[in-house]
Amino acid sequence: MKWSDCAVQDLKKYSGLKASIDNVEERIEALELKFEGIKVNKSDKIPAHGGGSKLEDYMLDNIVERERLNFLLEADRKILGIIERGLQALDNTERLVLDRFFIHRRKDHIGTLIEELGVEQSQVYRIKDQALYKFTIHMYGIEEY
Repeated sequence: MKWSDCAVQDLKKYSGLKASIDNVEERIEALELKFEGIKVNKSDKIPAHGGGSKLEDYMLDNIVERERLNFLLEADRKILGIIERGLQALDNTERLVLDRFFIHRRKDHIGTLIEELGVEQSQVYRIKDQALYKFTIHMYGIEEY
């Protein structure tokens, strides 16, 4: 895969990744509360098909899901940190251009950038290409393989 394609994919998923982290944290908290409630309820002593009771199976499912979500959360945080490191390397204009092209893209993003920056369309594309390259170098630390 071409380096620019990887960078564009990372930028496009940036907002969703930030929201995902909040959602996963809330899901883990909810599962922890449910687990506390499960430990209090000890009424189910009948073994299920797996050998344990339904309560034990439910507790195990809860533990497994929390662990899975914790791994996902850790990975998402690392990816988000890498993307943010790339964005921090950009100046305000470069960050604005990449934001409008990939993160918060709207219908007339190029026209809006032309007006805001007071430049021609070709200059907007040059800024985008330079910013994408700079972003990639700071994210991954390499130019090409």
